[in-house]
Parts: sequence; structure tokens; C-alpha cells
Amino acid sequence: MADAQSPGLPTDVVLLLDFVNTLDVEKLVDAVPTSDALATWSRARGLLSPGETFSPEAFKAAIEAREALRAVLLSHTGEPLPPAELRTLDRVAALSPLTLGFSPDSVRLRPAGTGGWKVLGGLFAAIVSTQQDGHWPRLKVCAAGACQEAFFDTSKNRSGRWCSMAVCGNRTKLQRFRASPSKR
Repeated sequence: MADAQSPGLPTDVVLLLDFVNTLDVEKLVDAVPTSDALATWSRARGLLSPGETFSPEAFKAAIEAREALRAVLLSHTGEPLPPAELRTLDRVAALSPLTLGFSPDSVRLRPAGTGGWKVLGGLFAAIVSTQQDGHWPRLKVCAAGACQEAFFDTSKNRSGRWCSMAVCGNRTKLQRFRASPSKR
């Protein structure tokens, strides 16, 4: 598996992994607990211009979208996807306007909103881009319940379930072994 720091991953893949990983589920540490913190995070990634901010509504929508996106990426490991998470993404996407950008060799979605809505539009454009280039199903969330770190599955058959086989994979397999009635 590869994480968001791995060289060679497309920019949109790294952006989406970094966004979902702003919440460390295992340690319960949120890197963007306020709208100002999320604005700083967004500026560092070129998604928000100096002076632009997140309205309270856009901040709330961003956190809801992050957690709905976490559920979608977890479903890429085979876990069930609650329909409410897709409705959340639909609702937030409807508030995050996009337009087309043209270059001599491509057409790309780009955000058309302002402030936090522009950031959300950029994230939704990144989702479409990763889906179009075939990377979307490889964006996953670690199936180890305590971890839930977003990662990029580099396995040949796209069967990766854990962010790290050495840590989360072994931990999960050991828990299953200990719970098994046939253990020796």
C-alpha cells in the first residue's frame, strides 16, 4: 500500500487522501477542528487564496463531506455503504459549483465558487478526475476499525484492505485468530 506521501501518486489522489486523513480516527485528533484551520490547510494546497475563508455553513459541509467520503472509501474495501453518506455528498456537491476549464490538450472541471465552497468544488473536481483516470477504486480507507486511515491501494489485484499489512493487517488477523474457537 502507499500513503499520501508516496512519490508518483497523482496530485488529485494525494489531495483526497490528505483531506480524509485530516481526522486521525485512531487518535481522535482533527487537524482541521475550526474553519480557520481548514482555511490554512486549504491555502497550503493552493485551494484557497489569501484572505478567503470558510463560512460556518461551508465548514460544516466540508466536515460532513469528509466523513461521507471516508465511508465511500471504506466501501472500496467491501464494507457496506450507508445510502445517507451518498446523499450527504450529493447535497454538498450541489452547493459547490463547478465549471469547465479548457487547455490545448484537455478539459477539466474546476471550482467556480468562492471561499470554502471553492475548496469543496476543488475536492469534487478531484473525485471526478480520479474516477476518470481509473484511480478512484484504489482510494480506500483502512478496514481496521480503529485506524480508518485513507490510503492508495497499490496491490495488483486491487484487494488491499489495510493501510499497512505490517500493522493493521497483522493486528486484524491476530484478533481474528484469538477470537477463533479452533485456535491452538
